[in-house]
Amino acid sequence: MKLLKVIALGNLAFFLALAFARAQERPVLVNVSIPSLSMDQAPYVIAREKGFFRQEGIEPRFILMHSAIASKALVSKDVDFNTSGSPTVNAAVAGLPIRAVFANGSRTEMYLIGAKGIHSFEDLKGKKVGIGGIGGLADVGTKRFLKAKGIGPKEVTYIVLGGSAVRMAGIVTGSVAAAPLSPPRDYLARKSGLNVLGYLGEAFPSYMGGLGVHVDALNERSRLVKGFVKASLKGLKFMHARKAETVELMMQFMRMNDREMVEAVYDSSIHAHTKDGLLAPDTQSEIIGIALEGMGRSGQVRPEAVFDLRLVREAFRELEAAGWKP
Repeated sequence: MKLLKVIALGNLAFFLALAFARAQERPVLVNVSIPSLSMDQAPYVIAREKGFFRQEGIEPRFILMHSAIASKALVSKDVDFNTSGSPTVNAAVAGLPIRAVFANGSRTEMYLIGAKGIHSFEDLKGKKVGIGGIGGLADVGTKRFLKAKGIGPKEVTYIVLGGSAVRMAGIVTGSVAAAPLSPPRDYLARKSGLNVLGYLGEAFPSYMGGLGVHVDALNERSRLVKGFVKASLKGLKFMHARKAETVELMMQFMRMNDREMVEAVYDSSIHAHTKDGLLAPDTQSEIIGIALEGMGRSGQVRPEAVFDLRLVREAFRELEAAGWKP
Protein backbone atom coordinates (compact mmCIF):
# COMPACT_ATOMS: atom_id res chain seq x y z
CA MET A 1 0.00 0.00 0.00
CA LYS A 2 2.81 2.35 0.93
CA LEU A 3 4.52 1.53 -2.35
CA LEU A 4 1.38 2.47 -4.28
CA LYS A 5 1.18 5.78 -2.43
CA VAL A 6 4.82 6.51 -3.19
CA ILE A 7 4.24 5.71 -6.87
CA ALA A 8 1.10 7.84 -6.94
CA LEU A 9 2.88 10.76 -5.31
CA GLY A 10 5.79 10.31 -7.68
CA ASN A 11 3.47 10.38 -10.68
CA LEU A 12 1.71 13.46 -9.33
CA ALA A 13 5.02 15.25 -8.85
CA PHE A 14 6.07 14.30 -12.37
CA PHE A 15 2.89 15.61 -13.98
CA LEU A 16 3.00 18.80 -11.91
CA ALA A 17 6.59 19.37 -12.99
CA LEU A 18 5.64 18.68 -16.62
CA ALA A 19 2.70 21.09 -16.42
CA PHE A 20 4.95 23.74 -14.88
CA ALA A 21 7.56 23.24 -17.59
CA ARG A 22 4.92 23.61 -20.31
CA ALA A 23 3.57 26.72 -18.61
CA GLN A 24 7.09 28.12 -18.62
CA GLU A 25 7.35 27.41 -22.35
CA ARG A 26 4.04 29.10 -23.10
CA PRO A 27 4.71 32.57 -24.58
CA VAL A 28 3.65 35.66 -22.66
CA LEU A 29 0.71 37.40 -24.32
CA VAL A 30 1.26 41.17 -24.68
CA ASN A 31 -1.07 43.81 -26.07
CA VAL A 32 0.48 46.02 -28.75
CA SER A 33 -1.34 49.09 -30.05
CA ILE A 34 -0.72 49.91 -33.71
CA PRO A 35 -1.97 53.14 -35.35
CA SER A 36 -2.54 51.80 -38.86
CA LEU A 37 -2.06 48.92 -41.29
CA SER A 38 0.99 50.52 -42.86
CA MET A 39 4.58 49.82 -43.86
CA ASP A 40 5.99 51.50 -40.74
CA GLN A 41 4.69 48.50 -38.77
CA ALA A 42 6.79 46.09 -40.86
CA PRO A 43 9.44 45.18 -38.24
CA TYR A 44 6.76 44.09 -35.77
CA VAL A 45 4.74 42.21 -38.38
CA ILE A 46 7.85 40.43 -39.64
CA ALA A 47 8.90 39.57 -36.08
CA ARG A 48 5.51 37.98 -35.48
CA GLU A 49 5.25 36.10 -38.77
CA LYS A 50 8.85 34.83 -38.79
CA GLY A 51 8.68 33.62 -35.18
CA PHE A 52 11.12 36.15 -33.71
CA PHE A 53 8.74 37.08 -30.90
CA ARG A 54 8.10 33.43 -30.07
CA GLN A 55 11.85 32.86 -29.83
CA GLU A 56 11.81 35.45 -27.04
CA GLY A 57 8.83 33.81 -25.31
CA ILE A 58 6.39 36.50 -26.45
CA GLU A 59 3.06 36.38 -28.26
CA PRO A 60 2.02 39.86 -29.46
CA ARG A 61 -1.63 40.75 -29.92
CA PHE A 62 -1.91 43.72 -32.29
CA ILE A 63 -4.74 46.14 -31.54
CA LEU A 64 -5.61 48.83 -34.09
CA MET A 65 -5.94 52.02 -32.06
CA HIS A 66 -5.87 55.78 -32.69
CA SER A 67 -2.53 57.15 -31.53
CA ALA A 68 -4.11 59.63 -29.08
CA ILE A 69 -5.98 56.81 -27.37
CA ALA A 70 -2.95 54.51 -27.52
CA SER A 71 -0.81 56.85 -25.40
CA LYS A 72 -3.53 56.95 -22.74
CA ALA A 73 -3.88 53.17 -22.89
CA LEU A 74 -0.12 52.82 -22.38
CA VAL A 75 -0.19 55.13 -19.35
CA SER A 76 -3.10 53.17 -17.85
CA LYS A 77 -1.31 49.89 -18.71
CA ASP A 78 -4.19 48.63 -20.83
CA VAL A 79 -1.59 47.98 -23.53
CA ASP A 80 1.99 46.86 -23.01
CA PHE A 81 3.58 48.43 -26.09
CA ASN A 82 2.68 51.29 -28.40
CA THR A 83 4.07 51.61 -31.94
CA SER A 84 2.68 55.08 -32.72
CA GLY A 85 6.10 56.75 -32.67
CA SER A 86 5.77 60.53 -32.51
CA PRO A 87 2.79 60.46 -30.08
CA THR A 88 5.00 58.44 -27.71
CA VAL A 89 7.58 61.23 -27.79
CA ASN A 90 4.89 63.87 -27.31
CA ALA A 91 3.52 62.02 -24.28
CA ALA A 92 6.96 61.67 -22.70
CA VAL A 93 7.76 65.34 -23.40
CA ALA A 94 4.48 66.23 -21.67
CA GLY A 95 5.74 64.42 -18.57
CA LEU A 96 3.80 61.16 -18.82
CA PRO A 97 5.55 57.97 -17.56
CA ILE A 98 6.39 56.67 -21.04
CA ARG A 99 9.73 56.04 -22.72
CA ALA A 100 10.72 55.52 -26.34
CA VAL A 101 12.79 52.32 -26.40
CA PHE A 102 13.24 51.33 -30.06
CA ALA A 103 13.73 53.61 -33.07
CA ASN A 104 12.07 51.87 -36.00
CA GLY A 105 12.41 55.01 -38.12
CA SER A 106 14.35 58.26 -37.89
CA ARG A 107 12.60 60.18 -40.67
CA THR A 108 9.03 60.81 -41.72
CA GLU A 109 7.61 58.95 -44.72
CA MET A 110 5.76 62.05 -45.98
CA TYR A 111 6.26 63.73 -49.35
CA LEU A 112 5.00 67.16 -50.35
CA ILE A 113 2.73 66.70 -53.37
CA GLY A 114 1.80 69.59 -55.64
CA ALA A 115 -1.52 69.99 -57.44
CA LYS A 116 -1.67 70.26 -61.23
CA GLY A 117 0.26 73.29 -62.38
CA ILE A 118 2.51 73.32 -59.30
CA HIS A 119 6.01 72.31 -60.34
CA SER A 120 8.28 74.16 -57.93
CA PHE A 121 8.38 75.71 -54.48
CA GLU A 122 8.17 79.16 -56.07
CA ASP A 123 4.80 78.15 -57.51
CA LEU A 124 3.45 77.85 -53.96
CA LYS A 125 3.91 81.51 -53.06
CA GLY A 126 0.60 83.19 -52.38
CA LYS A 127 -1.28 79.89 -52.45
CA LYS A 128 -2.86 77.49 -49.94
CA VAL A 129 -1.02 74.50 -48.50
CA GLY A 130 -2.99 71.75 -46.77
CA ILE A 131 -1.80 70.33 -43.45
CA GLY A 132 -3.05 67.90 -40.81
CA GLY A 133 -4.04 68.92 -37.29
CA ILE A 134 -2.35 71.90 -35.67
CA GLY A 135 0.85 70.84 -33.93
CA GLY A 136 1.03 67.46 -35.65
CA LEU A 137 3.91 66.29 -37.81
CA ALA A 138 2.05 67.10 -41.03
CA ASP A 139 1.79 70.67 -39.71
CA VAL A 140 5.15 71.35 -38.05
CA GLY A 141 7.02 69.18 -40.56
CA THR A 142 5.54 70.89 -43.62
CA LYS A 143 6.35 74.34 -42.25
CA ARG A 144 9.91 73.31 -41.43
CA PHE A 145 10.36 71.73 -44.85
CA LEU A 146 9.10 74.78 -46.76
CA LYS A 147 11.20 77.09 -44.61
CA ALA A 148 14.25 74.99 -45.51
CA LYS A 149 13.29 75.42 -49.18
CA GLY A 150 13.10 79.20 -48.85
CA ILE A 151 9.34 79.60 -48.40
CA GLY A 152 8.52 81.70 -45.33
CA PRO A 153 5.40 81.18 -43.19
CA LYS A 154 3.78 84.36 -44.54
CA GLU A 155 4.32 83.44 -48.19
CA VAL A 156 1.69 80.68 -48.12
CA THR A 157 -1.62 80.16 -46.34
CA TYR A 158 -1.85 76.97 -44.30
CA ILE A 159 -5.23 75.24 -44.31
CA VAL A 160 -6.07 72.50 -41.82
CA LEU A 161 -7.59 69.63 -43.81
CA GLY A 162 -7.12 66.65 -41.52
CA GLY A 163 -6.04 63.14 -42.49
CA SER A 164 -4.10 62.00 -45.52
CA ALA A 165 -7.22 61.01 -47.50
CA VAL A 166 -8.70 64.49 -47.12
CA ARG A 167 -5.39 66.11 -48.03
CA MET A 168 -5.20 63.95 -51.16
CA ALA A 169 -8.70 65.07 -52.15
CA GLY A 170 -7.69 68.69 -51.60
CA ILE A 171 -4.77 68.32 -53.99
CA VAL A 172 -6.80 66.52 -56.65
CA THR A 173 -9.62 69.08 -56.58
CA GLY A 174 -7.20 71.99 -56.50
CA SER A 175 -8.58 73.44 -53.27
CA VAL A 176 -4.97 73.50 -52.06
CA ALA A 177 -1.80 73.90 -54.09
CA ALA A 178 0.08 71.24 -52.15
CA ALA A 179 -0.09 68.99 -49.10
CA PRO A 180 2.03 66.30 -47.42
CA LEU A 181 1.11 62.68 -48.17
CA SER A 182 2.42 59.37 -46.86
CA PRO A 183 2.69 56.09 -48.79
CA PRO A 184 0.73 54.74 -50.60
CA ARG A 185 -0.91 58.08 -51.44
CA ASP A 186 2.34 59.54 -52.75
CA TYR A 187 2.43 56.59 -55.18
CA LEU A 188 -1.18 57.18 -56.23
CA ALA A 189 -0.43 60.89 -56.68
CA ARG A 190 2.53 60.12 -58.95
CA LYS A 191 0.44 57.72 -61.03
CA SER A 192 -2.28 60.32 -61.48
CA GLY A 193 0.23 62.85 -62.82
CA LEU A 194 0.62 65.04 -59.75
CA ASN A 195 4.02 66.45 -58.87
CA VAL A 196 6.25 65.36 -56.02
CA LEU A 197 7.88 68.56 -54.81
CA GLY A 198 10.12 66.92 -52.26
CA TYR A 199 10.67 64.58 -49.34
CA LEU A 200 9.91 66.14 -45.96
CA GLY A 201 12.42 63.91 -44.19
CA GLU A 202 15.24 65.94 -45.77
CA ALA A 203 14.49 68.77 -43.36
CA PHE A 204 13.92 67.11 -39.99
CA PRO A 205 14.11 63.80 -38.09
CA SER A 206 11.10 61.93 -36.75
CA TYR A 207 10.48 59.05 -34.34
CA MET A 208 8.49 57.19 -36.98
CA GLY A 209 6.87 53.92 -35.93
CA GLY A 210 8.97 53.76 -32.78
CA LEU A 211 8.19 51.68 -29.73
CA GLY A 212 6.84 53.12 -26.47
CA VAL A 213 6.54 51.45 -23.07
CA HIS A 214 5.52 52.45 -19.55
CA VAL A 215 8.47 53.26 -17.26
CA ASP A 216 7.23 50.61 -14.82
CA ALA A 217 7.70 47.98 -17.53
CA LEU A 218 11.32 49.06 -17.94
CA ASN A 219 11.89 48.71 -14.21
CA GLU A 220 9.78 45.64 -13.44
CA ARG A 221 9.66 43.68 -16.72
CA SER A 222 12.92 44.66 -18.39
CA ARG A 223 13.55 41.10 -19.61
CA LEU A 224 10.20 41.09 -21.43
CA VAL A 225 10.81 44.55 -22.90
CA LYS A 226 14.28 43.53 -24.06
CA GLY A 227 12.85 40.41 -25.69
CA PHE A 228 10.28 42.50 -27.56
CA VAL A 229 12.96 44.98 -28.63
CA LYS A 230 15.31 42.20 -29.76
CA ALA A 231 12.60 40.53 -31.86
CA SER A 232 11.68 43.92 -33.37
CA LEU A 233 15.33 44.57 -34.21
CA LYS A 234 15.46 41.24 -36.03
CA GLY A 235 12.33 42.27 -37.93
CA LEU A 236 13.93 45.58 -38.85
CA LYS A 237 17.08 43.89 -40.14
CA PHE A 238 14.94 41.43 -42.11
CA MET A 239 13.02 44.32 -43.65
CA HIS A 240 16.22 45.91 -44.97
CA ALA A 241 17.74 42.67 -46.23
CA ARG A 242 14.77 40.88 -47.81
CA LYS A 243 12.51 43.14 -49.81
CA ALA A 244 10.52 40.46 -51.66
CA GLU A 245 9.53 38.58 -48.51
CA THR A 246 8.78 41.82 -46.67
CA VAL A 247 6.49 42.93 -49.49
CA GLU A 248 4.71 39.56 -49.42
CA LEU A 249 4.11 39.75 -45.66
CA MET A 250 3.01 43.38 -45.79
CA MET A 251 0.56 42.74 -48.63
CA GLN A 252 -1.28 40.42 -46.26
CA PHE A 253 -1.01 42.75 -43.28
CA MET A 254 -2.04 45.88 -45.22
CA ARG A 255 -4.80 43.92 -46.99
CA MET A 256 -3.57 45.05 -50.39
CA ASN A 257 -3.48 42.83 -53.47
CA ASP A 258 -1.57 45.27 -55.69
CA ARG A 259 2.05 44.09 -55.47
CA GLU A 260 3.31 47.01 -57.55
CA MET A 261 1.77 49.45 -55.08
CA VAL A 262 3.17 47.70 -52.01
CA GLU A 263 6.62 47.55 -53.63
CA ALA A 264 6.34 51.29 -54.29
CA VAL A 265 5.37 51.85 -50.65
CA TYR A 266 8.42 49.85 -49.57
CA ASP A 267 10.69 51.87 -51.88
CA SER A 268 9.21 55.17 -50.67
CA SER A 269 9.63 54.34 -47.01
CA ILE A 270 12.62 52.03 -46.51
CA HIS A 271 15.10 54.91 -46.30
CA ALA A 272 13.13 56.33 -43.36
CA HIS A 273 13.80 53.20 -41.26
CA THR A 274 16.91 52.90 -39.11
CA LYS A 275 19.16 49.88 -39.51
CA ASP A 276 20.00 49.44 -35.84
CA GLY A 277 17.01 50.75 -33.87
CA LEU A 278 19.07 53.64 -32.51
CA LEU A 279 19.09 57.44 -32.68
CA ALA A 280 22.09 59.73 -32.20
CA PRO A 281 21.89 62.07 -29.16
CA ASP A 282 21.58 65.19 -31.34
CA THR A 283 18.77 63.54 -33.31
CA GLN A 284 16.96 62.76 -30.06
CA SER A 285 17.26 66.41 -29.01
CA GLU A 286 15.96 67.64 -32.37
CA ILE A 287 12.96 65.30 -32.23
CA ILE A 288 12.16 66.62 -28.75
CA GLY A 289 12.46 70.18 -30.08
CA ILE A 290 9.93 69.41 -32.83
CA ALA A 291 7.55 67.98 -30.22
CA LEU A 292 7.87 71.11 -28.09
CA GLU A 293 7.28 73.28 -31.15
CA GLY A 294 4.13 71.35 -31.99
CA MET A 295 2.88 71.86 -28.43
CA GLY A 296 3.67 75.57 -28.56
CA ARG A 297 6.07 75.18 -25.66
CA SER A 298 9.49 76.67 -25.04
CA GLY A 299 12.30 75.38 -22.85
CA GLN A 300 14.16 72.11 -22.93
CA VAL A 301 13.49 68.48 -22.06
CA ARG A 302 16.40 66.13 -21.42
CA PRO A 303 16.66 63.22 -23.91
CA GLU A 304 16.83 60.67 -21.08
CA ALA A 305 13.38 61.84 -19.95
CA VAL A 306 12.02 60.70 -23.32
CA PHE A 307 14.36 58.07 -24.81
CA ASP A 308 15.82 54.93 -23.22
CA LEU A 309 17.62 52.98 -25.94
CA ARG A 310 19.96 50.90 -23.75
CA LEU A 311 18.04 47.66 -24.40
CA VAL A 312 18.37 48.18 -28.17
CA ARG A 313 22.13 48.59 -27.75
CA GLU A 314 22.30 45.38 -25.72
CA ALA A 315 20.19 43.48 -28.24
CA PHE A 316 22.23 44.82 -31.17
CA ARG A 317 25.51 43.75 -29.54
CA GLU A 318 24.12 40.28 -28.83
CA LEU A 319 22.95 39.78 -32.41
CA GLU A 320 26.29 41.00 -33.75
CA ALA A 321 28.22 38.69 -31.39
CA ALA A 322 26.06 35.73 -32.44
CA GLY A 323 26.56 36.55 -36.12
CA TRP A 324 22.79 36.64 -36.62
CA LYS A 325 21.64 37.27 -40.18
CA PRO A 326 18.05 37.58 -41.48
